[in-house]
Order: sequence, then C-alpha cells, then structure tokens
Amino acid sequence: MFIKSINLSLLALLIGVLLSIFIIGGGYLITKQNLPEINLVNEDTLQIPLKIYTSDGVLIGEFGDQKRRTIKYDEIPQNLKNAFLAAEDDKFFDHNGIRIPSLLRALYQMLRSGEIVSGGGTITMQVVRGYLLSREQKIIRKIKEIYLAFELESSASKEEIFSIYLNTIFLGNRSYGVEAAANKYFSKSINELTLSESALLASSAQLPSRINPIRSPERSIIRRNWILARMFRLGYIGKAQFLIAKSEPINLTQLESNFSLDGRHIAEITRQSMIDRYGLSVYKNGLSVITTLDSKLQKAALNSVTKNLYDYDKRHGWREPINLLSRIPDSVFKELQNGNIDILYQKSETLDYLGIDELYISAIRDLFEELLILEKHSGGIVVDVKPERIKYLHSSFQLKSLYWDESYNWARRKIDINKLGPRPQNFYDILRLGDLIYLTEKNGKYYLDQVPDAETAFISTEPSTGAIKTYIGGLNFSKSNFDRVQQSYPQAGSSFKPFIYASAFANGYKASDLINDAPIIFEDSNLESSWRPENYTGKFYGPIRLREALVQSVNLVSIKLLREMGIFSTQDFLSKFGFSPSRLAPDLSLALGSSSFSPAEMVRAYSMLVNPEEAKDLFFIERITDRNGNTIFQNPQVVNDNKSIDAFPWFETQLTEKIKPFYLLPPIEKENFEYIDPRVAFITKDILREGLSRGVNGVKTRILNRNDIAGKTGTTNDSISTWFSGFHNNLVTTVWIGTDDFSSLGDNEFGSSIALPSWVDFMKTALINLPQEEWKIPAGLSYVRVDRETGKPVDENSQNSYFELFLDEDT
Repeated sequence: MFIKSINLSLLALLIGVLLSIFIIGGGYLITKQNLPEINLVNEDTLQIPLKIYTSDGVLIGEFGDQKRRTIKYDEIPQNLKNAFLAAEDDKFFDHNGIRIPSLLRALYQMLRSGEIVSGGGTITMQVVRGYLLSREQKIIRKIKEIYLAFELESSASKEEIFSIYLNTIFLGNRSYGVEAAANKYFSKSINELTLSESALLASSAQLPSRINPIRSPERSIIRRNWILARMFRLGYIGKAQFLIAKSEPINLTQLESNFSLDGRHIAEITRQSMIDRYGLSVYKNGLSVITTLDSKLQKAALNSVTKNLYDYDKRHGWREPINLLSRIPDSVFKELQNGNIDILYQKSETLDYLGIDELYISAIRDLFEELLILEKHSGGIVVDVKPERIKYLHSSFQLKSLYWDESYNWARRKIDINKLGPRPQNFYDILRLGDLIYLTEKNGKYYLDQVPDAETAFISTEPSTGAIKTYIGGLNFSKSNFDRVQQSYPQAGSSFKPFIYASAFANGYKASDLINDAPIIFEDSNLESSWRPENYTGKFYGPIRLREALVQSVNLVSIKLLREMGIFSTQDFLSKFGFSPSRLAPDLSLALGSSSFSPAEMVRAYSMLVNPEEAKDLFFIERITDRNGNTIFQNPQVVNDNKSIDAFPWFETQLTEKIKPFYLLPPIEKENFEYIDPRVAFITKDILREGLSRGVNGVKTRILNRNDIAGKTGTTNDSISTWFSGFHNNLVTTVWIGTDDFSSLGDNEFGSSIALPSWVDFMKTALINLPQEEWKIPAGLSYVRVDRETGKPVDENSQNSYFELFLDEDT
C-alpha cells in the first residue's frame, strides 16, 4: 500500500513535469518572436515628483516617481541585502532564475484559475516582470518571464541582477529603488539604515501600495517582524540582533507624503491641468503648485460633511453585511479561531502541510487590500460570534475582539429607506460568522460601523476674487474619484428660487408685493395629466408678500412669478448668474429648480449674488514654483521678474497659455456682460438672511450667533437631492448631499436636515476668521415702513408693520 502510494505520487509528479514542459515549450514557440531585449540599468537618475499644496503650505498631492542615483552592488549594506533575500528569495544565489517546486505550484494554480495567483516568482523573475514586461496576469506572460529569466541569468551576474532589483523595485509612495525609499521614509541613505529599517523596507516588496510604513504601519511591523524571524532562522542575524530589531519602533522622519489633509479631488484637477498645459514632464521636474485651498477650512469642511453623512446613515439603520462564509473554508476559520494568524504569511509549503489551499489565503489578502481604500475605516472578517462578544480578523492581520454595548442601539435592521426593524439586543441580531465588517477607531478602541451610501459635494469660494477655499468631490476619493463638484448635475430644487426672485425684483416687483398663493391647474397636451403643483406643506397661504414667500419657499408663488415675467426673459436674466440659457428648463418647472446644475455652478451663482458688480471666475491655482523655489506662474498672469518663463524647456505650450489662470469652470465672457444691479442682489440677500434666522433654519443656525450670514436650502422631489448654499460676504459655500444613482434619501430628509447642518458645523470654524460686519446698503436703496398684511407703505404709528427695502425710484 505504501509502495503504491509512492508510485502514485511519482506518477503525479512526472505528469506535472511533462505537462509543465509541454506548456512552457509550446508557449515559447508562440511567444519567442515577441520577447523584448534585456538592457541592464546603469544610468544615474534623479526625478522629483510634482507636489501640490494648499495656500498655507500643506501637502495635498504628489504625482510622479521619486528616483535617486543608481546604487552598485558593493554599496548595498549586507543587512539590506539579507532582508530582501529573506523576504523574497533566500535561494537567489543558488538557482538559475526559477525554482521548479514553486513554479509547478504556480502552474497548477494557473490551470485551476486561468490566472497567475501567486508563486514561482524568484528575484530574477521579479526583475523581468517588473522592469521588462507588463503587469498583466496571463499564462503567456508567465512563460515569457521564465525564458527571460533564463536569458537574464545567462547574460548578467547574480550581483548585477540583484542590483537591478534593488534599484528598480517599487516600495510605495512613489519611491522606486531602495535609495529613494530610504530617503522617503527615513531621510537617510541606505548606508545609514538600521537592521530594523532594512527589514521594514523589505516588508513593502510584495504589496508596496498597500503595505508600507506610511499607509499601514501595523501591517508593516507584522511583516517586518516576520522578515526578521526568517533572517534569524536563515542565520543572517543572531538572536540578540533579532530581539533588538523586533522591538524597535517605526521612526519615520519623512512624513510629507502622509497627507494630513484630504484634498485629493482638487489635487487631481490640478494634476490634470498641469499635464494639459505643460506636458507629462511635470511629473519629474520638481514643480510645486500652490493652490488656493485653505487647509483649516478644508479640514473643517471634511469634518462637517463626514459627521453629518454618518449621522444620516445611522438614522437609516444597519444594512446586512456581505458574508464570506462560502468563500473561506472551515479549515481557515478553524486556524483563525485558534489565533493562528501566521497562516496569512506562510509560504506555500507550510499551507500545504496544514491542508489549506493558498488560493483562499490569497483571497483574504486581496480582500483586505481592497478594504484599505476606506481611510476612515478598517475592516474585519467575523470568525466567532457570541451574544456579547465577537472575534474578528482585523485588516491589520490581527485577531481582535469586540464587545456589545449600548452604542450599537442605532443598528436597527434597515427594511427600506423609510422603515427600520426593532432595536438590536446583542450581536446575534446583526452579525453572522463570516460577515465582512467595518470598524472605526476612537481613543484606541474599535467600534462597529458602516460606510454611508449617500455622497456629498462641498465647495467654498472667496467671492471678491473667485479663489476656491474648500473642495470636496466625494466622501472617499480612493473608493470613488468621481468629482461631484464638477461632474454631477443634480436638480437644484428650491436652492434655485432666489435667482427667480432676483429676476422679479429686477423687473419691477417689490419685496412687499402680494401674490395669491392658491391652487392652480395647468393643462398641457404634452402631459399625460394636468399639472397641479403644491407647496411642500400641503397648505396654501392666500395673498402673501414676496419676502415671506421666499422665506417660506412657497412653490406656487415662484411659479406665478415666472409665468407673469415670462420664461424666456427670465432665462436671459438668469444668465447674469452664469447659468447657460440652454441648460434652463423651458417651462414653468424652472421656478421650482427642475434644471440640473453642478455644485460648482451653484456656488458661482451665489458668489455673483454676493459680489454682483464683478463676475469673478472660479480659479484654484495661486502660483507655481520650480525645484529651486522660483515662482514661474502666479495668478492672474504675473511671472517672476527674474526668470523668463521660456527658460524652462519642459513648457510645451505658447506663452499666452502659460500665464492664463487655471479656471474651474469655463470663464464667463466679460465682453457686453450685464452685471446684476447691486440693489436687487442686496434685497435678495436680505431675504435669505431672514430666512436663515427663522423656523427650523433659525434653530440650527442659532449656535453661530451671527446676523451677517444668509443662505437657502433646497430639496428635490422624493428627497433625491438636498442642498444648502450659504454665505458670509467673504465666503460662499454650496453643499450637496444625495446618492450617485439619484435614489431617495428618505421621506423625512431635507436640505435643512442634512446639508444645512454640514454648513453650520463648517461655519463654526470659518467664522472665527470672518469678523462680524454690517451689511452696507447700496446707494439708491431705502427702507420704507409697510403693513405686514397689505405690503403697502404706512406711517410710523402702524403697529402691524415692518421696514422693507425699496429701490429709490419705487418710493
């Protein structure tokens, strides 16, 4: 029986070898004519990435690769060599470019999955793969790697190959080669690295974008310690060295790329604009772009929208997590329940001994790599569930526990957007074995959380200049780089009404004029049924002053105003706010905000309301400096007196293009542009100031304790989009909250319940540096006492009266 078993094993091995030879040989005949030539790396290279900053010097973006001079083999410290050998290929100096057992295992997995899952990758093959070939995971590419590995081994010494490897390997944060990485993470040359730091660099070799000391320090330490243990077992270091290096904390002295502020949407716009204007060479010439963003305001905006989106999300309950039980076998769960986290780092031979298929471990690793894009969260897989406690594999590859408390009372099961289940009593009510969970860390403790379905856009501008001060294109750039400030066009809803009223005031209507808020029916042969617009409250107010109608956001008054003024003449006036007439609804629904605009277009319109005598275009780059700190571009067409812009050969466009400001939206044609009457703008602003101080809005804004702010909420049908645009005379902000698929946020969600609170929280910070100021009444505008019921002028003895703003020609 024993002999029979051996014979079967030998037969299987023989079949595997013959099959491998057949696949490799046949593949070679197919691909040999397309094999690239091998050129060794000898040149010295210095590349400095493009860096993007806020106006006050905070780094928000870095694009391009950092490369230093090429390091020769004899210059590489032994500890650094040994760390990479232990981590990646300890038999490198013994094999001829490939390792047969690993290769057979990789081929077996290829045949199972059709893709290269893992294995077979010697350092020689990594050089071939990373430096000479594409990253596509296909069988033909693997065959190419094998033959190129043989060719490289025959044409270069082991020392030359190893030098190529350490000079070209990507180690995260745009650092290529160990010298660049040592400089990036430690501000050191490789000759100055400690044993621990050498192992830490090697820890990034496999998954550099995900596991590196900046992105994931916990996982980097685990991986470093594993490498140090292997170095000890291989005899590269002694026990004392191992213990000392293992206990050494991470001490990063170069943290510039660990962005302390999220400004990636504006950084991406800046990157693309620089390429469009100056070409791809901007990636390597050490340029610094100083944007108009204010880091303190940006941070306040991020905090406010994040808080309010998560508050909204919790109001709508617990969504059932993705369950991975069918994708992870019992053998893996058993090892994890027993605390055997090491299986996630074991080589294929050890996993075979444990009876665990490496495909499953690869799947877990890949899953956690995906989870790392959720910056606010870490992830986990539930491996054990008890009523008061769960155990989970954390995305740092550590086994952790979570205990039930009353903070999870919010986690009522979501039945639909408007209905929740009963309050949960313990973990059994919300979690199962194998659930994928998200966690938030607060004060060193993890809490169960979930990622909101809703999204946001947030932009602030300085109306006197057009400079953009905050810019958030979405809740999580890594999860979705879709820029909702520019690229999303939701219906504007009631946030559009102030522009309808401004048109009315410009056309002779007074804020005290009465319009009858009564039911109205519109018949149209193009419609399936009659249109019976209603107010949100379902009430009708009867005769109502225009001021009060805008404060109350009365739908029917807006419609009647538009009908009386005429749609086309109103569209012409609305173009003064930057709205294109072709984008405006050609019917009476225009009065209710049925037209769709980006948040960028809305904030520009409100900025022109605040600063009506100038049509300031929105811009986002303040200046550009070269690697020596010389200013080579400054908005709006100012160039350093001591340097000609043409002295920089990497500029590839005409001079007029080089000094043109960087606009967010297509600039408004100023020739023959008709500006808004500042008196009309002031009346509209004054009504919005009153509207912000009353009712629900007043309750929410009372904490700001300011009377020099104003704004307007907006909610579209079925609460699909919610808006708030608010302003101080020196700062205008638009907030949009909704979903990318334009599904409902819930029947009880409005601009006042989501978007407005985000603005209020933001303004708590913004107003610190915006002193209280009196609004100056423009010339030609006067206050007149009028009756609240009739809107007619009355004498000073009238009790039911107030002061209303009138154009002088109307008094």
